Amino acid sequence: MILRGHKARRVADTIIAALAAALVVLFSAMVLLVLIQVIDRFVPNFGWFWTEEVVRILLVWCVMLGLPIMLYNYEEIIVDLFLLKPRLAIWRLRLAVALSIIFLFLLAKHGYTFTLRSANFTSPTLGISRAWIYSSIPIGATLGCMALLIRAESRAPSYPVHPEVTNQLEDDL
Repeated sequence: MILRGHKARRVADTIIAALAAALVVLFSAMVLLVLIQVIDRFVPNFGWFWTEEVVRILLVWCVMLGLPIMLYNYEEIIVDLFLLKPRLAIWRLRLAVALSIIFLFLLAKHGYTFTLRSANFTSPTLGISRAWIYSSIPIGATLGCMALLIRAESRAPSYPVHPEVTNQLEDDL
Protein backbone atom coordinates (compact mmCIF):
# COMPACT_ATOMS: atom_id res chain seq x y z
CA MET A 1 0.00 0.00 0.00
CA ILE A 2 1.57 3.25 -1.07
CA LEU A 3 0.24 6.35 0.61
CA ARG A 4 2.34 9.26 -0.46
CA GLY A 5 1.34 12.87 0.03
CA HIS A 6 -0.96 14.83 2.19
CA LYS A 7 -4.14 13.98 0.28
CA ALA A 8 -3.84 10.26 0.91
CA ARG A 9 -3.08 10.89 4.57
CA ARG A 10 -6.17 13.09 4.83
CA VAL A 11 -8.28 10.26 3.38
CA ALA A 12 -6.88 7.89 6.01
CA ASP A 13 -7.52 10.49 8.74
CA THR A 14 -11.13 10.86 7.53
CA ILE A 15 -11.69 7.10 7.59
CA ILE A 16 -10.28 6.86 11.11
CA ALA A 17 -12.48 9.78 12.23
CA ALA A 18 -15.55 8.07 10.74
CA LEU A 19 -14.63 4.84 12.54
CA ALA A 20 -14.23 6.77 15.79
CA ALA A 21 -17.66 8.37 15.32
CA ALA A 22 -19.21 4.96 14.64
CA LEU A 23 -17.46 3.61 17.72
CA VAL A 24 -18.95 6.38 19.88
CA VAL A 25 -22.44 5.53 18.60
CA LEU A 26 -21.98 1.80 19.17
CA PHE A 27 -20.52 2.27 22.63
CA SER A 28 -23.31 4.69 23.60
CA ALA A 29 -25.91 2.17 22.45
CA MET A 30 -24.14 -0.51 24.46
CA VAL A 31 -24.20 1.62 27.63
CA LEU A 32 -27.88 2.44 27.10
CA LEU A 33 -28.74 -1.23 26.65
CA VAL A 34 -26.84 -2.19 29.81
CA LEU A 35 -28.87 0.43 31.66
CA ILE A 36 -32.02 -1.12 30.24
CA GLN A 37 -30.81 -4.52 31.48
CA VAL A 38 -30.46 -3.11 35.00
CA ILE A 39 -33.98 -1.68 34.84
CA ASP A 40 -35.21 -4.98 33.42
CA ARG A 41 -33.98 -6.83 36.50
CA PHE A 42 -35.88 -4.63 38.96
CA VAL A 43 -39.07 -3.74 37.09
CA PRO A 44 -41.59 -6.55 36.85
CA ASN A 45 -43.04 -7.41 33.44
CA PHE A 46 -40.49 -5.30 31.56
CA GLY A 47 -38.96 -8.27 29.70
CA TRP A 48 -36.50 -7.00 27.11
CA PHE A 49 -34.62 -10.29 26.93
CA TRP A 50 -32.76 -9.47 23.70
CA THR A 51 -30.58 -6.71 25.19
CA GLU A 52 -27.92 -9.07 26.52
CA GLU A 53 -27.21 -10.55 23.11
CA VAL A 54 -27.15 -7.13 21.45
CA VAL A 55 -24.69 -5.85 24.07
CA ARG A 56 -22.38 -8.81 23.40
CA ILE A 57 -22.55 -8.18 19.65
CA LEU A 58 -21.87 -4.46 20.13
CA LEU A 59 -18.93 -5.24 22.41
CA VAL A 60 -17.29 -7.39 19.73
CA TRP A 61 -17.90 -4.69 17.11
CA CYS A 62 -16.51 -1.99 19.42
CA VAL A 63 -13.33 -3.96 20.00
CA MET A 64 -12.79 -4.76 16.34
CA LEU A 65 -13.56 -1.22 15.14
CA GLY A 66 -11.43 0.25 17.91
CA LEU A 67 -8.43 -1.81 16.81
CA PRO A 68 -7.57 0.19 13.65
CA ILE A 69 -8.12 3.48 15.50
CA MET A 70 -5.75 2.43 18.25
CA LEU A 71 -3.13 1.18 15.80
CA TYR A 72 -3.35 4.23 13.55
CA ASN A 73 -2.88 6.57 16.53
CA TYR A 74 0.05 4.60 18.05
CA GLU A 75 -1.98 3.82 21.17
CA GLU A 76 -1.12 0.18 21.73
CA ILE A 77 0.43 -0.86 25.02
CA ILE A 78 4.16 -1.52 24.92
CA VAL A 79 5.97 -3.42 27.64
CA ASP A 80 9.72 -2.97 27.41
CA LEU A 81 11.54 -5.73 29.22
CA PHE A 82 14.96 -4.77 27.93
CA LEU A 83 16.32 -1.31 27.37
CA LEU A 84 17.87 -1.22 23.95
CA LYS A 85 19.82 1.44 22.18
CA PRO A 86 17.61 3.57 19.92
CA ARG A 87 18.75 1.88 16.71
CA LEU A 88 17.95 -1.60 18.08
CA ALA A 89 14.71 -0.40 19.65
CA ILE A 90 13.49 0.85 16.29
CA TRP A 91 14.24 -2.52 14.67
CA ARG A 92 12.46 -4.34 17.48
CA LEU A 93 9.40 -2.15 16.90
CA ARG A 94 9.56 -2.73 13.16
CA LEU A 95 9.63 -6.47 13.81
CA ALA A 96 6.64 -6.13 16.12
CA VAL A 97 4.72 -4.21 13.45
CA ALA A 98 5.61 -6.80 10.78
CA LEU A 99 4.47 -9.66 13.03
CA SER A 100 1.29 -7.74 13.85
CA ILE A 101 0.53 -7.30 10.15
CA ILE A 102 1.01 -11.03 9.58
CA PHE A 103 -1.22 -11.86 12.56
CA LEU A 104 -3.95 -9.45 11.43
CA PHE A 105 -3.80 -10.81 7.88
CA LEU A 106 -4.28 -14.35 9.18
CA LEU A 107 -7.06 -13.19 11.51
CA ALA A 108 -8.83 -11.47 8.61
CA LYS A 109 -8.44 -14.52 6.36
CA HIS A 110 -9.70 -17.03 8.90
CA GLY A 111 -12.32 -14.60 10.22
CA TYR A 112 -13.71 -14.25 6.71
CA THR A 113 -13.87 -18.03 6.32
CA PHE A 114 -15.56 -18.35 9.71
CA THR A 115 -18.06 -15.62 8.79
CA LEU A 116 -18.98 -17.44 5.58
CA ARG A 117 -19.42 -20.72 7.44
CA SER A 118 -21.68 -19.11 10.03
CA ALA A 119 -23.93 -17.32 7.51
CA ASN A 120 -26.57 -20.06 7.57
CA PHE A 121 -26.92 -20.03 11.36
CA THR A 122 -29.03 -17.53 13.26
CA SER A 123 -28.64 -16.05 16.71
CA PRO A 124 -31.09 -17.58 19.17
CA THR A 125 -32.62 -14.36 20.49
CA LEU A 126 -32.49 -11.94 17.58
CA GLY A 127 -32.95 -14.38 14.73
CA ILE A 128 -30.32 -12.65 12.58
CA SER A 129 -27.54 -14.41 10.72
CA ARG A 130 -24.45 -14.98 12.81
CA ALA A 131 -22.44 -13.64 9.89
CA TRP A 132 -23.48 -10.15 11.05
CA ILE A 133 -21.86 -10.88 14.39
CA TYR A 134 -18.68 -12.50 13.11
CA SER A 135 -18.10 -10.15 10.18
CA SER A 136 -16.59 -7.66 12.62
CA ILE A 137 -13.52 -9.90 12.87
CA PRO A 138 -12.34 -9.77 9.24
CA ILE A 139 -13.42 -6.11 8.91
CA GLY A 140 -11.55 -5.00 12.03
CA ALA A 141 -8.48 -7.11 11.25
CA THR A 142 -8.31 -5.81 7.66
CA LEU A 143 -8.67 -2.20 8.79
CA GLY A 144 -6.07 -2.80 11.50
CA CYS A 145 -3.65 -4.23 8.95
CA MET A 146 -4.25 -1.22 6.71
CA ALA A 147 -3.66 1.14 9.65
CA LEU A 148 -0.31 -0.50 10.34
CA LEU A 149 0.65 -0.32 6.67
CA ILE A 150 -0.29 3.37 6.49
CA ARG A 151 1.66 3.99 9.66
CA ALA A 152 4.71 2.18 8.28
CA GLU A 153 4.44 4.09 4.99
CA SER A 154 4.50 7.44 6.78
CA ARG A 155 8.19 6.82 7.52
CA ALA A 156 7.74 8.25 10.99
CA PRO A 157 9.52 6.40 13.77
CA SER A 158 7.19 3.77 15.10
CA TYR A 159 7.41 5.02 18.66
CA PRO A 160 9.39 7.50 20.64
CA VAL A 161 12.42 5.91 22.20
CA HIS A 162 12.17 5.32 25.93
CA PRO A 163 13.62 8.33 27.85
CA GLU A 164 15.95 6.10 29.87
CA VAL A 165 17.47 4.77 26.66
CA THR A 166 18.03 8.30 25.39
CA ASN A 167 19.59 9.36 28.70
CA GLN A 168 21.78 6.24 28.76
CA LEU A 169 22.89 6.87 25.18
CA GLU A 170 23.76 10.51 25.99
CA ASP A 171 25.75 9.37 29.06
CA ASP A 172 27.70 6.89 26.93
CA LEU A 173 28.67 9.65 24.51
